[in-house]
Amino acid sequence: MKSWLIQARQRLRRGGVYALALGAGLVSAWAVREHVQQRIQVLEAEARVPLVSRLVAAHDLQAGTRLDESHLAVRDIPEQWASSASIDPLDLDGILGATLQSDVARGESLLRAYLSFDAPAPALASRLRAGQRALSVAAADLGGLAQMLRAGDAIDIYVSFTHRQRELTVPVLQGMRVLAVGSQGEDDGDGGSPGNVTLAASPEEAMRFVAARQAGALTALLRHRDDAARVARSPQSDLAALIGLDPAPKAAPGVAILYGDRLDAQADGFPRDATAGIATDTREERP
Repeated sequence: MKSWLIQARQRLRRGGVYALALGAGLVSAWAVREHVQQRIQVLEAEARVPLVSRLVAAHDLQAGTRLDESHLAVRDIPEQWASSASIDPLDLDGILGATLQSDVARGESLLRAYLSFDAPAPALASRLRAGQRALSVAAADLGGLAQMLRAGDAIDIYVSFTHRQRELTVPVLQGMRVLAVGSQGEDDGDGGSPGNVTLAASPEEAMRFVAARQAGALTALLRHRDDAARVARSPQSDLAALIGLDPAPKAAPGVAILYGDRLDAQADGFPRDATAGIATDTREERP
């Protein structure tokens, strides 16, 4: 009996040692994990810096290059590394046509010190690609959005119109590039009104816009200049279909009733005599 108690006591002692070792291991693992998590948070906070968008060279540019949109790209760089002489993409219209005074490598920020602004602004036609036309759109057709547009922006244009007794809204032009706002890209000086907005369009796009302007009401939407996604033309673009309402039930066909030579009702599908001006029921003649 005594030997059994001694063995039990030894087993309990060994179990206590194992439990203590296991607990110490778990505490150590938790402490290491917390230390690693705190270190990661510190490193992420140090690496998290505000970014700003700046114009950079899209490819290697040589001194004497007359700048146009194909020479430029937009890149986000840490704000603390952005030079005060670097150029914001919103100022794109102000540097087009300027001449480079020094070489600029691909991806390098474009600085105002590199540019000469003595050269005249490029002609509008020089900013069109092959097959494109300059489409002038009245600011009134674009609503209040016209006052916020800048050269280089991209817009979508929707048209709302009535077709076969249905009110439809569909995209008519998508991703249209803004070439200039107002007269040669400047405001007209009439209290902030932008005047006309000039878009780069193909002949087919120009014809769609003219037809849409004559047929319905236009709405313009601004999109990100790098967004090339296309919006599908849904066959159900009326408000009832868009919000999930059931279509209106069709009216039941009427019945034509003749009293002598007087027609009181005209049923659908009954032909009307063009010369006599009365409806005839082809199924049965009344005496």
